[in-house]
This record gives sequence, structure tokens and C-alpha cells, in this order.
Amino acid sequence: MSKLSRQAFLRTGTAAGLATLLPAVARTPAHAQDGSELLLTDAIVLTMDTNRRAFQSGYVWIKNGRIADVGAMTNLGPVPNEVTRRSMTGHLVMPGLINCHTHLSNGIMRGIYDEMPLEVWFSKGMWPVLDALDGAAAEPAAELSILELMTTGVTTCATGEMATANPDVPDGVSTALERTGMRAVLSRITMDSADDTSSSQFIPEAYRETPESAINEVLRLQKRFNSSRLMIVPEALGVLRCTEEMVRAMHQLSLDTSSHFVMHAASSQDERDESRRRFGHGSISELEQLGVLGPKTLLAHGVWLDDDEVELVAKRQTGISHNPVSNAYYASGVARLPEMIDAGVRVGLGTDGASTNNSQNVWETMKMSVLIQKQWREQPSFGSAELALELMTIGGARALHLEDEIGSLETGKKADLIAVDTQRVALSPSQTLVSNLVYSNDPLAVRDVYIDGERLVQNGKHHALDHGAVIDNARSAAATVLSRTGLDSYINERSTWTWE
Repeated sequence: MSKLSRQAFLRTGTAAGLATLLPAVARTPAHAQDGSELLLTDAIVLTMDTNRRAFQSGYVWIKNGRIADVGAMTNLGPVPNEVTRRSMTGHLVMPGLINCHTHLSNGIMRGIYDEMPLEVWFSKGMWPVLDALDGAAAEPAAELSILELMTTGVTTCATGEMATANPDVPDGVSTALERTGMRAVLSRITMDSADDTSSSQFIPEAYRETPESAINEVLRLQKRFNSSRLMIVPEALGVLRCTEEMVRAMHQLSLDTSSHFVMHAASSQDERDESRRRFGHGSISELEQLGVLGPKTLLAHGVWLDDDEVELVAKRQTGISHNPVSNAYYASGVARLPEMIDAGVRVGLGTDGASTNNSQNVWETMKMSVLIQKQWREQPSFGSAELALELMTIGGARALHLEDEIGSLETGKKADLIAVDTQRVALSPSQTLVSNLVYSNDPLAVRDVYIDGERLVQNGKHHALDHGAVIDNARSAAATVLSRTGLDSYINERSTWTWE
């Protein structure tokens, strides 16, 4: 494998290193007589723009929910009296983090599947949980996931939600998203394959639906929930779990509604082998034959891509969510991250759901995205903390095909940003601050979170959520789901310790 090329990464808009801290040319944004304005001053500012400008002492000017200007304090011009000014001394301001793949409704299933054997997964895990997890449980579960994500710096997420057993699950999750104000792409997951040649890919009849039913449900959800912050989109679960008819129908629906199209793809060795057996090639090549790769398509995992498929995904401008922690959790393999970066693939990072990760800690995901590659390839020089931050910001925006709106602090983009307390013990000493952010991994260093210029998290507290109530509601929902599935007994029995 060739050494990661910074030039190649810069060409993709996801550079491999943070540019040297630079001065900026003085400029003052245009002002109108109406509209709210906020000026954040005296902060370390990471822009994640094309040149990766960063300022030791900088400002971010917000107007009507968008970035009006960003630069060095030495170049800040006159500030009108009507502009609210907020000093950010001792803080770092950077774009909000973008989690490209999770399942918010899995929030209450944290730790349930630890080291679960495959046969138990099928008998007590996947299908019984889908039966038990309804909209009433999905809403508090999603609130728990969202609270963890937002208070640790995530402003945008892509979440996939199963709906074939309980159609109201996406409704519950969407309601939670509306309440919390997070920006999100919610994909309604469907499946319909009756092929039973692989037990791990088989879909029981009760969980299959017709393309017509799936289309109607996506349209219903879009009509009810689509907004400037929430987009409902179709997802065909996988090329082995969906018929050709379903995959094409969901992709066509995305075109008809100008929305994203999502799939899980090339996520395990079993999928790789079964895809080769059924189609004579990998999952990505099959998706190309079905005509569903392309702009606004997002694929989760993308672990098992051959050389041709890496180039194909790059050529088609398809997004990939790289999920290193959940991949490690199930020993699914190590994704070809350096090759994808070199090829110009739109790569972002995802936590996956709490059921396949336990944590929604995006800082851990950033750290592991680099460390797993170093270990697997025996190449300690691979990557950097700067690369990890880029993958979780502008890289995630590119994977979601939203780079014109989010992912960096640039004039005209949405004011989605976070403020990090640089005085935390884990972030000291400050001469290695960017490295400390990722490798020391103190997610609670995030203090403020803004979406569309609105401060939704202040000093670590979400303005619309009572943290204690969220936890209590999640515990209640978890107890209900575990009781319905019998997993409560399984959890008690699996420990080798003596509990009294």
C-alpha cells in the first residue's frame, strides 16, 4: 500500500492534515437591518475549509442561522451594536460533528448483545427485538441516543430505522428528532427477500413487505416529518436481504422525491461470500449492475470492497460510512480506508447503533478509525488526529452529499458548530490540542452545540431535554423490551460472576 497522499486527500476535499495556523484577510460581512446576529470571539477556530484554515485567536460571525464570516481576531472589523457578542476565551470552535451511520432506536439495547453467539442472536436477538421494539419504546430510546450524540458534539446524523415489524418505529424516532432539534437523515429500512440459502441473510416472511407498501410508508413519513432539519429517505436493507425489484423501487423513489438512497453494503465476510456465490461478484458490483450507485447514495460499512469496487464507488460519487468500532465489535473485517481516501471516495465515519457498538461516542470512533488501521497494517505513520477530525466533519458532509451546507465553517454555510473547553485535563498541555481532542478522547469537553445558529446545548446541557427523565424513560422502555424478548433472563445467565 502506498503512503497516504495529502495531495490526493486534498483533491477529495477531505485533507489528511490540518493546515498551518494562518492569518486571514480582514473583511466584514454584509448586514441587513433585520435578522439575529451572533459573534463568537476569542476562540481557537478550526474551519475545515478547503485550505484547512485555523486560527489561534479567531471569531465566527453568525447571521440568520448561517455563517456570515470567520477569521482571525486581528482582522475583525467594526461590530454593530445590535450584534450579540459572546467571548469564547478558553474554547475551541469547530464545525459540528457528523455521524454518518447509527440506529437511534437501538439506544436502549446497549450491552445486550455483548459476545452473543450467532444462534442466540437469531433466536433471542434480531427478530424478537424487532417484534418488541415499537414506536412507544423507540421514542425514548432515540432520545437517549440523541442526548449522547448532541452533548458530545454531533449536529447531524444518518439513522436507519427498521419498520417492517412495527411501522411506528420511524414515527417515534422522528418525533424525538423534532423535539431535540438535531439535523438528521432518517432512512426507513425495508426488506423482502425470500431466499433461504443463507441463514444469516434470510428474512422471515413476517418481516417482508412489498415495494408498494414500502413506497407508501416512506411517502407518509416524508409528508409528516420532512423539514429543513429532518429528511426521511428510503433504504433497501441489503442486496442479499432485498429483491432486485425492491432495491430498484427504493432507488427510484429517492430519485422521484429528490432524497437520499441508503443501503448496508459489503459489511461482513458472510455477505461477501454469499454475494459472490449468488451473483459471481461482490455487493458493490451488484449495486452497480442494478444502477443504484451514484450521487446521494450512502452505503453503510463498505468493508469488503475489491480494487475495482473502490474505484467504482469513487467514480459514482457514492458515500461510504466507515464504522470502525462496530466492525471490530463483530470482527467484520478492516475496511480499506487508505485506499478509499486515495481513490477520492466520499468517506465519513459512523458509530452504528448502540446495539452493535454500545457507545455513541464519536470521539472514540474517530480515534479507532486511525488506530485500527495502524495496527492492522503495521503502519504507525498512517493518518493523524487531523485526518480523523476531517472524516467526522467535512468528510461526513461529503459522504452525505451535504458539503455545500455543512461540515465546515465557511461563509454561507449553515451555522452548525460546537465549542470545546480546552482547559480540560485530558486536553492539556495545549501544544498538542488537536491530537488531544482525538487521542485523549474526552467527549464531555464539548460544552456548547449550535445548529442553524441556535444554541441547543449550553454548558453540556440540552435545552429541551431533562437528562434524568431521558434516562428514566429509557430504562423503562428497555425493561419492557427485554421482558418481551426474554433477553432479561439471558443477560442474568451469561455472567460468570456470582451476583448476590
